[in-house]
Amino acid sequence: MDELDETQLKNEVDSLKFQLQLTREKSSVTIPELVKWIEEKMAEDPFLNAELMRDNPWVESAKCVLL
Repeated sequence: MDELDETQLKNEVDSLKFQLQLTREKSSVTIPELVKWIEEKMAEDPFLNAELMRDNPWVESAKCVLL
């Protein structure tokens, strides 16, 4: 490893202290919650529900054709 100067070491220590304070949850808990949230939002997603795209004023109505 290359030599680190004092500021780099201080930044590394600060980063590690910050990461230590983060609360972590097990994937076995968070993944089912994420799947449930995704399934609840599927009906509202315009990319999965074509009928919702019709109400979107920003959707291009015609394709761009280059001459």
